[in-house]
Amino acid sequence: MSNEEILLNKVLDASSNTIWDELKKIRESSELEKKTIRRRWIWELIQNASDCTPKGKKIDIKIVYSNNQIIFSHNGLPFSYGNLLDLITQISSKPSSEEKKTGKFGTGFMSTHLLSEIVQIEGSFIHEENKYTNLVFTVDRSGDHYSDIKNKTKIMLEQLELVSRNQEELKEKYVDTKFIYSIEDDDIIEAVEEGILDLKETIPYVLTFNENINSITYNGNCYKKGTEITSNKNDKLKVVQINASDSNKKLLILNENNVTIGCSIESKNDKLYFLPLSSTIPKIFCEFPLLGTEEFSFPIVVNSNLFEVERDRNAIRDSNPVNNELIKVAVSLYKELIDYCSKSTMTRNEFNICILKPSTSSTIQAYSYKEIKEHIEKSAIVPIHNHLGGLKRLAFKDNNGKVKIAIPKTKKSIHKDLLWDILSNYNGVSIPIKDTYLGWAAVFEENVGFYWINNIFKDSSIDKLIVWLKDKTQYADWLNTFYSLWIRDVGVEEVVESAFVPNQINEFVQFGNIYLDKNIDNELKNILILLGGKINGQLLNQDIISFEHYFEEHPNKIKTNEICSDQIDIKVSQLLSKEAIDRVERKESTQKIFNRLTNWFLSNPEKSKEWFENLYSKRMMLSSPEENLRRYKIAEKIEENNIKYEELDEIINNRDKVIEIINNSELSREDIIDQLKHIVTSTEEMKRYVEKLLCRSTENIFNYLSSLKNYTLPATLEKWMNEKYSDTVFPAKYKGDDIRIVIRPSDYQKIIFYYDEELEALDDYAYQLWTDDGEKQKMVTLGDLLKTTGISKIPLTKI
Repeated sequence: MSNEEILLNKVLDASSNTIWDELKKIRESSELEKKTIRRRWIWELIQNASDCTPKGKKIDIKIVYSNNQIIFSHNGLPFSYGNLLDLITQISSKPSSEEKKTGKFGTGFMSTHLLSEIVQIEGSFIHEENKYTNLVFTVDRSGDHYSDIKNKTKIMLEQLELVSRNQEELKEKYVDTKFIYSIEDDDIIEAVEEGILDLKETIPYVLTFNENINSITYNGNCYKKGTEITSNKNDKLKVVQINASDSNKKLLILNENNVTIGCSIESKNDKLYFLPLSSTIPKIFCEFPLLGTEEFSFPIVVNSNLFEVERDRNAIRDSNPVNNELIKVAVSLYKELIDYCSKSTMTRNEFNICILKPSTSSTIQAYSYKEIKEHIEKSAIVPIHNHLGGLKRLAFKDNNGKVKIAIPKTKKSIHKDLLWDILSNYNGVSIPIKDTYLGWAAVFEENVGFYWINNIFKDSSIDKLIVWLKDKTQYADWLNTFYSLWIRDVGVEEVVESAFVPNQINEFVQFGNIYLDKNIDNELKNILILLGGKINGQLLNQDIISFEHYFEEHPNKIKTNEICSDQIDIKVSQLLSKEAIDRVERKESTQKIFNRLTNWFLSNPEKSKEWFENLYSKRMMLSSPEENLRRYKIAEKIEENNIKYEELDEIINNRDKVIEIINNSELSREDIIDQLKHIVTSTEEMKRYVEKLLCRSTENIFNYLSSLKNYTLPATLEKWMNEKYSDTVFPAKYKGDDIRIVIRPSDYQKIIFYYDEELEALDDYAYQLWTDDGEKQKMVTLGDLLKTTGISKIPLTKI
């Protein structure tokens, strides 16, 4: 054997060993690794095609996939003897300094044999400068043994020699180079289709980053780089359009020092919307995607042709100083992008470019994560809900690291929108606008849930809560919505363990200390309170209805008229016992309480017998001899004057009117007599007339005050009427403080006070006198009274 034959045999052995080892590695990979390798096939072919680009030109790539066959073609430089030899032997003739070039048909091309062990190559072969012949060549890597691979490598080398000697029909132009794969296995078909999906998602980035490729066409759909627009505010920032037969795509990129970062965008209504980055798109590109970098700790895509990549092109080298510097440039560019967004009124959905995952195994990724996370948190990029409209952005954290933005947090995802609605009516927190809060939750995580809201009720009151609500009149609805949603989210048993709820004196207390008020008679509650009971602090605010089903299943948490009456009975019996045993003299205040209870007995005899079985039988003890005598004298006077009980209220009211008429200095004697006669002869008519005036004035003033921002009234006129102190005195809040509103008609430019409750209300500091003449509502002040009456001196001797 000659020396040349020995050398060729050693080269063949070396080649076969390399190929056999690589095939074994690919064939014996795990199913997961095989799936990843099969995803890479398209990029190995595109990378090799890119390296065949003629100097100063660009190439076009076409992929046709049909009938279980892939035809990959490009119009770059055709095969030379050296190219084909590299492909056959897998022994590169290129020095290590040129290993950035992947057209050497190295192990990357070998991985495409997972699609098909036999690849048909068609195209042209370079014989000499500008002279080409047709090329039809089969690359066969089939076989189960080393000897099979060696024999087929030897055959391919022999075929190469034949191709190189063939100079028939030399041509001056070359044709497209084609790689033809036949696909039969279902698993491989699935992998091919995944690779095609990757291709479609990634083509815009490849065409943007790679200067060699003019277009990529898949099954007739052609992708090509279009216009490129540079920002007026930052010349590093550009918008690149990728035109396609079916639709156009846009990328926003920033470039500096051989580093480019990019993300997908769309323009809509003169706004720029950032689109989500698919989880299957690699984050790192070296002109081409590095499959395996999908989880890299960077929010968008980073490209540099200077990256030092791993042999399998699935990562960049973590400890490489060049890579570290390149990532630092990428982080700096990303910060510029975020700063641009924080100052812009045109960008939207920034959360799509802010999602990143931490890495514990990579130093370079740990640096990227820390720098970017801190910058995102302290940049004013989150659009905040503002019921008044307009764009307002806030940072998630202030400079001290304190969280400033609330993101709804629920156990069940279907409740998140409803919790957002609840938070949107609470001024105590800032929340992202509804269309974006789920996106920001993916960036910063959810942080404000039911327990956080519940905690603001602790040691608080409804009055304090109302201050923070945008819709102050609907506080009960707001609370009911909150409690009901909380119950639906985690279950009522968990809620009642923690909830703070309002009682009937509008203080929030723990649910364990509250009871349901099952229509307890209001007068009985008032009597019990006067006797020292604290029932109103123990009863749930009657506007809160969210826990009805819970109370149905826990009757021990319900207080009834019977329970209330039992407590009254106990307290009254204790007082009576002290009077009988200890000879304690009854106080006037105690007698007034007993009078109210006696009156209730008189008005509700049947209920009294049922609920006060013990006390009702000795009800006469509730009145002292002095009190009985006083009442008898009043009754005697009434009977002496032949006055019916039903007429008493009307007579008492008319007394004030009579005094008003008599004291009116502007009336003549005849006018006074006429008015008094009218009261006496037509009191029912006057009553109906006055009632009509009062109803009109009450409704008009309610509607007017409800429209003023400083006043807080119940949600409806009906509720206000139910809460009134009398027919003309009503509760309200003015700038958060409790006041009483006195309502009087002012027809004929006069105000007449008929009821004691009106004077009692005016004899206080927290009151307002409002009048209505049927058209205009007006508050009357002391100054108004002094001016209109001409009073300049007020005697104080009788006050």
